[in-house]
Amino acid sequence: MQKAVILLACACALLVAAASAAAVSVTPTQADTNSTQADTNTDATAASEPRARAAGDRLRTRYRLWRQKLERYGVWKGRNLIRAAASNDRALTARELRRSIRRMKRRFANWSRTYEGRATVHRFKVRHIPDWGREHLRSIAFCESRNNPRAIGGGGAYRGLYQFSFSTWRVVGGWGDPAAAPRSEQTWRAWLLLKNHGSGHWPVCG
Repeated sequence: MQKAVILLACACALLVAAASAAAVSVTPTQADTNSTQADTNTDATAASEPRARAAGDRLRTRYRLWRQKLERYGVWKGRNLIRAAASNDRALTARELRRSIRRMKRRFANWSRTYEGRATVHRFKVRHIPDWGREHLRSIAFCESRNNPRAIGGGGAYRGLYQFSFSTWRVVGGWGDPAAAPRSEQTWRAWLLLKNHGSGHWPVCG
């Protein structure tokens, strides 16, 4: 009887130990729980982050046109991002191109406000004046100022190659002193005045 009791007690102890071991093997540790949760959070963050959008053909064309414009006027255009991305074997993002286009626009705007920029920009524009317009403007310039872009007449009221008044100069988009503007700009704005408003500004020489 005593042996039976001892055997029964041993069997109960073995069952309790086996159950504890099974519970330990099934229940995850705190470290495993934290690791799984961290992986889940990482996956969720990666899924929520927006992917950089690749630059489309239209944006690439705008970028190339702005580079060509700056090159035509002799303005520094910076590094070619399309070529750099191709050499590095990576995709070019739309954000990169938009930022570069904004910089080129700002650079061109700042340059075009300088004397050199104004002279260069309007030198290109003057090429589009038709032959009859050039002949007419040449005769006006000789009559008004003897082809002197710094001429001042009428007690300071009329200024420059075509003897603009300040108010008329502003009408055709000019700013500052007409006599201080580049010759090419004076010629272009005189053409705008002649084309859009006729020769009434020059009652004698027009």
